Amino acid sequence: MASETYGIISLLPALLAIVLTLVSRQVLLSLFSGIWIGATILMGWNPVVGAAHSLQLVIDNITASFNSKLLLFTFLSGAMLGMIFLSGGMKALADRIISRIRTRRQAELGTSILGMLIFVDSYASTMITGSVMRPITDKFDISREKLAYLLDSTTSPVVSVAVVSTWVGFEVGLIKEQFAALGIERSAFVVFLQSIPFRFYSLLAVALVFIVVITGWNFGPMKQAEKRAKETGKVLRDDADPLLETREEDIVTPDHVDSRWWYFAAPIVALVTVTGLGLLTSGGWPGVAPVEALKGAATADAILWGVFSACALLLAILVGHARVELEDISDSIFEGFKMVMFPVAVLSLAWTIGSVSEALGVGPYVVSVAEGVITPELLPAVVFLAAAIISFSIGTSWGTMGIMFPVAVPLAFNLGAPLPGAIGAILTGSLFGDHCSPISDTTVLSSMFAGADHVDHVNTQIPYAVLCGVVATGLFLASGYGVSPPPLLAAGVFALVAAAYGLSQHTTVTMPTVFGSDAD
Repeated sequence: MASETYGIISLLPALLAIVLTLVSRQVLLSLFSGIWIGATILMGWNPVVGAAHSLQLVIDNITASFNSKLLLFTFLSGAMLGMIFLSGGMKALADRIISRIRTRRQAELGTSILGMLIFVDSYASTMITGSVMRPITDKFDISREKLAYLLDSTTSPVVSVAVVSTWVGFEVGLIKEQFAALGIERSAFVVFLQSIPFRFYSLLAVALVFIVVITGWNFGPMKQAEKRAKETGKVLRDDADPLLETREEDIVTPDHVDSRWWYFAAPIVALVTVTGLGLLTSGGWPGVAPVEALKGAATADAILWGVFSACALLLAILVGHARVELEDISDSIFEGFKMVMFPVAVLSLAWTIGSVSEALGVGPYVVSVAEGVITPELLPAVVFLAAAIISFSIGTSWGTMGIMFPVAVPLAFNLGAPLPGAIGAILTGSLFGDHCSPISDTTVLSSMFAGADHVDHVNTQIPYAVLCGVVATGLFLASGYGVSPPPLLAAGVFALVAAAYGLSQHTTVTMPTVFGSDAD
């Protein structure tokens, strides 16, 4: 079914879900509406059969191996957070960090740098950075929308270009597969490295974070959110519906517990260490080189082992050192499960609508339209835009890469276009939707661990993402005509600085108003 295309109709489910989400703010109903419309189209426009097929599609996506492991990872993350709240470890660590952070800017810089340092996996980075920094950014009246933006913009964009991460094996594997099919005798890993300077969108997204943090120039809906937080101390707008209800008051640390900062730090170190070792060993290390091991790593298994190890260590700390009753621990775990129920539902439906869009052939349709205007000079820009549209529509960067590589790489090879530029355009264009689509799992997780309203996060982040996307498109156009990446990146950063300043000074119409939000 995925090889077929329904033409422009293939865009309808994702567009409907996105528009309904932004207008009604009812995420679950909007996502299921898109799924139902897509299933109805697939079932010959029969709405009754489409409804039944919608339920089956949800079941299929929930039970898919990778997805079920990610859902279990999310539940265990909730359990871990519940036990951390019970231990008081997060508050103890936050108090230590707060004593060294004295300004809003330092809090935002700390969040951004921590997000970049945990570059092994985007899910782990989002969870750890959000959990550590949320109480600190709250202390300095930084809006949850801003925190979610910082998380989203320093996790996937960084992990996608890191040479040691859960992404590199998948990306190098796709390159190697196409090289083998085309008879290209070049190292896939070397070309991966050569493509990094061409990841214009990813690099500009990170650059914009530091521009905004250092200068304090906010624009669009984010400007409203930050003004509200500064002036009223409300890190969430009135009537906001945070994706993760961080109700620490429901999990009270027992009076006899002397909370230590390492009650939080130790399980986090365990999570990162076990995840990293899991990635390497599942790929065959030490029998093969680390880079080769990452190509065959079992990503979902590794992050699952990591979070389970963190939970086990926390349980040992609570029982053995903090002397907490098992009943209290059990209650905290169930409170943690309750925190993540809504994100689990959103993730399940987001995956499903992505699979519906793929079944309708949104990828082949966008590619077929793009192929009609491609020349060697235009190829990088067209490939980037096609990947960006597809990734925004289906909410997955890896799925977009799978769609784009078999088309764009042979096309670039036959046209004689430089392969590092074309591959860089695929990889960074695929990240666009993963970075800002409301149906992307990483966007959902950023809202979740920031404790932000999901629609507010999407509304406030899209202008920043679109700005980076517009500038990146211009850079890809120039690269197609032979301009090398270093001066292009310098020009891109300059353009971001100028645009951010101009927008921060003159933004008058904001996206929440356009989409009918009642934001302050």
